[in-house]
Amino acid sequence: MRVAPWLAACLLAALLAGCLPPRSFDEQAWRRQVESAPVQALHAPHRHPDGRFFNPWQPREHHWWSLVYWLLAKNSLGPQAQEAPPTPRVDNDGAYLAEPSAARDIAWVGHATFVVRLGGPPVITDPFFGAKAGPARRVVPPAFGPEKLPAGTVALISHNHYDHLDEPSVAALGGRAVFLAPLGLGELLGDMGAKNVQELDWWQSVTIEGTTFTCLPAQHWSLRWGQGYNRSLWCAWLIERQGRRVFFGGDSGYFTGYREIGRRYPGIEVALLSIGAYLPRWFMHYAHLDPAEAVQAARDLGARRLVPGHWGSLKLGDEPVGWLPGDLARLDQQRPPQANPQVTILPVGGRLPLD
Repeated sequence: MRVAPWLAACLLAALLAGCLPPRSFDEQAWRRQVESAPVQALHAPHRHPDGRFFNPWQPREHHWWSLVYWLLAKNSLGPQAQEAPPTPRVDNDGAYLAEPSAARDIAWVGHATFVVRLGGPPVITDPFFGAKAGPARRVVPPAFGPEKLPAGTVALISHNHYDHLDEPSVAALGGRAVFLAPLGLGELLGDMGAKNVQELDWWQSVTIEGTTFTCLPAQHWSLRWGQGYNRSLWCAWLIERQGRRVFFGGDSGYFTGYREIGRRYPGIEVALLSIGAYLPRWFMHYAHLDPAEAVQAARDLGARRLVPGHWGSLKLGDEPVGWLPGDLARLDQQRPPQANPQVTILPVGGRLPLD
């Protein structure tokens, strides 16, 4: 891919934004396609001879003109796109993380960044404390900064996109954290300042101080300046300690892998799933969950509780930054009372006790 034409096309799209109609999307056809994917493909080889990774159950059809069309199209929400629901936020200075404790809880720092404590080393997911991710500027600051995380923290990286792999955050954690990442990210993390990095492939596990981390399939893709398209892998993570399980989904579209993961790892207590940048559906459906799919994914996982992330901090899709809670509330009106999973929307800085 030549950089100059790509940038020129994006600049042209920005100047002409709103001149094309939104595309339609057939949800039922997409669901039939998902359900037709063979389960055994989740365990199949997923790297081309040229080194690029792919999803063997349903490879992504990548064409950069789709991005340009989205940038040129009118917002799929219409006038509702101008609404600006606020992102809830509560005070949390992170000071409690410095105190040795057996407490078990989950804190939402913002975007896809959670701090999970199950009694062992603190675990941070996709640490993103920066002011921007690529061209997208942060509109709600993180609950606290990376300096609050103690030495020995385990940092889980799901993939190389800028809102999930933030160079200043990696540098700030530096030698104080153990980084676990999917294949192809070790060298890049080292260049960013990470001193202790382990790469894992899908279905591989590592145990650190009594906590087991398993790298699991996700339906996504990778691209970053300096790393070509799909030159590094993407993943979800399962965190296990003393019989308790927390699932972190990274970025992913809906796929039959959730059902298989739930079958192989029963008893998931909390599913931390990214539900953001899901509109327009025709463009986002492959790589991002919408609210209904996220609820179904949590149900497939057998998770008792769903905690959404990947919303409230960055404008990445057609939906406004704080749009998700309203969409989930509308969806919840259609669900029977006490239906699993229980959906918990944390404010930025919010903490969910697990005891």
